[in-house]
Amino acid sequence: MSLLAVLTVKVSAILLLALIGVRGLRRRSAAARHWLLAVGVVSACAAPVFHVAPIPPAARVAAVGPLVFDAVRPRACAPCAEPADAGGPGSAAAAEPAVSRTRRAAAAVGAVARDGDVGRVVVTIWLVGAAASVGVLLAGLARLRRIRASSRRVTDGPWPGRCAELARSCGLERGVDLRFGPLPGLAATWGWRRPVVMLPAASSRWSAERMRVVLLHELAHARRGDWLLQMAAEALRCVWWFNPLAWTVRARLRRESEHAADDFVLARGVPAATCAAHLVELAREVRKQGRTRLPAPAMARPSHLERRLSTMLNRHTNRRPMTRRARFRSLAVLAPISVLVASLQVADAVEQEPASERVVELVARAAALQDELQTVLDELQTVLDGPGRRDGRPNEPIRVGNGIPPPAKVHDVPPVYPAAARAAGVQGVVILEATVDPAGAVSGIDVLRSVPELDEAAIAAVEQWRYEPTLVNGAPVPVLMTVTIAFRAPASGE
Repeated sequence: MSLLAVLTVKVSAILLLALIGVRGLRRRSAAARHWLLAVGVVSACAAPVFHVAPIPPAARVAAVGPLVFDAVRPRACAPCAEPADAGGPGSAAAAEPAVSRTRRAAAAVGAVARDGDVGRVVVTIWLVGAAASVGVLLAGLARLRRIRASSRRVTDGPWPGRCAELARSCGLERGVDLRFGPLPGLAATWGWRRPVVMLPAASSRWSAERMRVVLLHELAHARRGDWLLQMAAEALRCVWWFNPLAWTVRARLRRESEHAADDFVLARGVPAATCAAHLVELAREVRKQGRTRLPAPAMARPSHLERRLSTMLNRHTNRRPMTRRARFRSLAVLAPISVLVASLQVADAVEQEPASERVVELVARAAALQDELQTVLDELQTVLDGPGRRDGRPNEPIRVGNGIPPPAKVHDVPPVYPAAARAAGVQGVVILEATVDPAGAVSGIDVLRSVPELDEAAIAAVEQWRYEPTLVNGAPVPVLMTVTIAFRAPASGE
């Protein structure tokens, strides 16, 4: 039982740090929060390995570095300070009860761990719960296999070519298995080597716009390997089924995964209102078939719909993707912290006598780590922001105006008037809001004033424009500008 208790403490500490970190990054993008949760899940899964093969203290110092080592080094705090160092008799009197309480708690844990009968009962309950959780997960995986077996692989028509084209544009090197399945409204992705993109059979009659939105969303999941990460979170939840932190991290990982996929779709130029409309239609189809539990990222999960729509339509939401450089830089901060927590030796503290000084030392380290956690999060924020951070504030786009001149266009692509809109006499003005990054490329296009038949043509033109970088204090910065494109139907006889 002592091994289970020690691993539970370590896994809980890692998951709690991940959740606190996500809260600290609430103003960051969903991709950044998803990355932090993914690192936390993988680290928690690896905790038993580091427990069996702990890292020597010297290696911990070399790997973690001064910042994290200072955070976990024992300090002169109330639980561990000697009376002479605590600042006088009053402080010593306040410190003594804390030490006594800690020792009494250690005694209780040690007594339970040494009680063979209690230990066997606890282990039996844990095994029954773990077996039941694994059974539910295996049933869900079997259901995925049945859905795949009853589906039809799409090999003809325009969709396979369109899917392959979008996969290449998304940077997804491995191919995907596009299928039409039996469940209405089910758009989901699972698998690793060759991900399965499952769409409802009715999708063969979808418009090109809806197919593009759904495929981009599902390919975003495949590109990040979301199904594999979700399986790791499911495995963690099966083993630690009694731990509410495992359930919370699993749910939060799934939610941030959907938000990040939505942001990916919007970053490809799809208007937020258009994406939201298609999401609502899919959710309606899902509700008709009833609730279906599947261990796979599903696009139109009704339980997350309201929050996703609110975030999707919020123009001020941070939607920046995690670059490869930011991933490596943040990993250099997150991985050593997780390794340090996982490799701490606390088994002896549980098995030793009630008056264990080792427990007191670990409590002191936990208090010190809590005191320094905000410093670690600030460091992580700096890592994620990268070199573009100025004066401790994120490098947010600066709106054109108030002394910021509009950037100079160096490459112009005129909008193409859609033939169908021209024939129908549709005309109007499309107003867009776009971000010009420090390199002069256009991204993050939002539609402020829409003409549905003309929006795509306007976005397709603007996203090809290129500008001279805008300089502020000699450094290139992103700027936010408004673009107005007028479509006028030709007069008769022209």
